[in-house]
Amino acid sequence: MSFGQVRSIKACSPNHTAKVRNNFDTRSTILEELKAFASSVPDFRRLHKGNIRHRLDDIIMLMILGRMAGYTRRAGIMAFGRHILNKIRAMGMLRNGVPSEATLCRVENGINELDMADRMRQFA
Repeated sequence: MSFGQVRSIKACSPNHTAKVRNNFDTRSTILEELKAFASSVPDFRRLHKGNIRHRLDDIIMLMILGRMAGYTRRAGIMAFGRHILNKIRAMGMLRNGVPSEATLCRVENGINELDMADRMRQFA
């Protein structure tokens, strides 16, 4: 085919863009996806002792939301949590209030960093 020739496309040729599927679920929000991610992290704490006051997924959500808001230290994350506590409770999280700094420290130190990085990569 030379530059002066024009190739015609038949009307019955398949539309290749129709084969692309939309893999995104438009019914769920980013927050719901983030909550699902936080609940997928296995709880490493001693659940049989009965002294667990905060759910692990709630703590992880607080830490993620706090860091997204620009707070990098535990004290800042706790202050952020207290500031938006009513909004977080409306979503069904942190029923027992904001966790203490010691709890945040235990959670940060107890989560396997490589597993968390793998889960974050899958989420992204």
